[in-house]
Amino acid sequence: MKAGYHSAIITPPIPCGMGGYAARSGPAEGVHDPLFARTLVLEEGGRRLAIVTCDILHVDRPLAEAVRARVADLTGIPPERVMLLASHTHAGPSPEGWRGDPAPPEYLAWLPLQLAGSVLQAARRMEEVEVAWGSAQVEGLGKNRTDPGLPFDPMLRLLAFIASGQPRAVLLNYGCHPTVMGADNRLISADWPGAAVAALRRALGEDVWVGFAQGCAGDVSARFTRRGQSFAEVERHGRLLAGAALSALGRLEGPGRARHLGARRRVVRLAPRRLPPPEQAARQVEAARARLSALEAAGASQAELRIAQTALQGAEITLHFATEGLSMDLDCEVQAFAIGDAALVSLAGEPFSALGLAIQARSPFAATLVAGYGNGYCGYLPDREAFARGGYEALSAPSEPGSGERLAEVALELLNELKAEVTG
Repeated sequence: MKAGYHSAIITPPIPCGMGGYAARSGPAEGVHDPLFARTLVLEEGGRRLAIVTCDILHVDRPLAEAVRARVADLTGIPPERVMLLASHTHAGPSPEGWRGDPAPPEYLAWLPLQLAGSVLQAARRMEEVEVAWGSAQVEGLGKNRTDPGLPFDPMLRLLAFIASGQPRAVLLNYGCHPTVMGADNRLISADWPGAAVAALRRALGEDVWVGFAQGCAGDVSARFTRRGQSFAEVERHGRLLAGAALSALGRLEGPGRARHLGARRRVVRLAPRRLPPPEQAARQVEAARARLSALEAAGASQAELRIAQTALQGAEITLHFATEGLSMDLDCEVQAFAIGDAALVSLAGEPFSALGLAIQARSPFAATLVAGYGNGYCGYLPDREAFARGGYEALSAPSEPGSGERLAEVALELLNELKAEVTG
């Protein structure tokens, strides 16, 4: 197996619309740290895969299709073998302005050219590698963002590409919202995923490629673990993930015997969520607003207030859906790559951690990384239990309960097809 690596700056021009927070008061006024696209190209037996990780809020379908088409022209890698992943930083640009303002059209026209060019440059720098994998628990970074007592996936998983006994490239996978910086921040930043990549490269050497594939972060954030909302806290959280990565790299498994590279993808049309009548949705907004006011009067903690604030936002989104209709793209892509005895899955939306754990538990591969925010954006994808509990994410979800489980089943079908291809 061969691998090639490249990193390209994708920092937008200033001023630039920022996504992730409806409460943000205006566009970015400056840059705290640069945003990157980090590209990994793998090759075996004349077949190649490309993985592009991007420091942006999300990848929408038009962007994914534009990049894939240009990559095919430049490199011959077919669209189904190109995976585009967003870190989901809330301190960066958004193609569609979801929960914020869109990036300038000039930037959005340039971005696919830069991403495809990064794939081309990675494909020109191939070297022999072996793939290994590892995992480690991350302490003090993520928690369930509604209730810190609820379960979530605390594990960092990674793939390491080894040459001459040393890692030449590392792909990190951990699920947690990059929301250390809040709505009042007006500086472009990759938030803690960018800080984690930088910290790990400082430890391993600047010639080592490190990419970050955001995991199933729909219900996970640093709300209950952050000590403030500052760039110093961004760096601290980044060091937490980098430390876990070093621990995982110290006890790698593999490489396995398989060298096969395989790819499968399927677009699933999700059923739109059944919405309450506008009058009922309006009453839910008023109830959520009254709840927030009561907590403010009682001097509730910031974490309690933030939960109530997001519950109000979720009720307002439901009211918007009920009065204006659902406008979100519900053609959700599921993609799976076989990388020897390991696998990488992506889902086009914000899957909850239970869905990633379900895929990993039943995957036929020795190691399986599950990423959200890939190749499109279909909104929040709660599991059925989370829908039953309610809250901001369930109220904001555009698709019916059971949609997340349906996508998980499709992912497992693709993984089983790939495994049969490897062993057959």
